[in-house]
Amino acid sequence: MLRRQILPVGVTAASFGLLATMLLPGTAFAGQGGTSGTGACSGSGNTVTCGANQGGSNGAQSGPAGVSGVVTASNAGSGGGSTPPPSCTVSYIPYPGGGPAPAGANPNGSWSVEYCAAAGTAGSALGTIWVVNGQPPPPPPPDPAVVAAQAGSQLQLATPTLTFSPAANAYVKFPEWLAINATIWHPFTTSSTACNAGGCTTVTATATPTYVTWDTGDPVAPTVCNYPGTPYRPNVPFSEQSTQCSHTYGISSYGQPSPDGNPNDAAFPIIATVVWNVTWAGPAGSTGQLAAIRTQGTSTLKVEQIESVQK
Repeated sequence: MLRRQILPVGVTAASFGLLATMLLPGTAFAGQGGTSGTGACSGSGNTVTCGANQGGSNGAQSGPAGVSGVVTASNAGSGGGSTPPPSCTVSYIPYPGGGPAPAGANPNGSWSVEYCAAAGTAGSALGTIWVVNGQPPPPPPPDPAVVAAQAGSQLQLATPTLTFSPAANAYVKFPEWLAINATIWHPFTTSSTACNAGGCTTVTATATPTYVTWDTGDPVAPTVCNYPGTPYRPNVPFSEQSTQCSHTYGISSYGQPSPDGNPNDAAFPIIATVVWNVTWAGPAGSTGQLAAIRTQGTSTLKVEQIESVQK
């Protein structure tokens, strides 16, 4: 019987190199995703390379004789279409400080620290496990970074609605206020859980709006606003209102496509893109960053030239 527990004392990354020399010889072990086809393992030298173990019926697979107890999770086939994180090498290090065997477990065993390190990183301790003599340790639960990508792909973010003011039609050389619906300007979260033979991992992904890029349709650089914008309020004196999100057109929209087919209604196509910062939080204080997400809203804006008459 195998038992896993949270590491009761800190094991620093700096000590990993020293502790790694204490690895007990044994047979490597990894969960195999029986029905999903993502958990197959193969042995070579002193490692066993396995899939990400996302879904499927998980089983056990022993590595070749003489493997030192190192499992490389390739994270292949983790879904979501995102780039998988670096491979994670899991090592089991003897840990005499774990105390007696857990209640109900076979007493003929010992505690080991479960260590996970990706290529080029120092790694971190995942916890301790009770390993019965003659039995291989289980694989670690699914990599939080892999589950985070799955959670990020499930975020449901609102589409921005565009508002122009003070007037429905803009005028050349007069600032046009730009705004999206402020009701979407808050964090959105979702959680995802993945399991394998070693346990389950739950990760929460959070998307937070950071800025809006306005493509105003004229031949100038986009306008970037760090907040949703301020709609004009007709019932409030103009002198008492202001905005930091506006655009001043230098040309009219004459000659642009017309949304209703009438050439007199020619308008600039407007695209507002909200950029969301996406972070994740997983077990044992693990955190990370995912690629930014962009949502877009579209509209059109007629820009007229005011003619003046001089006498």
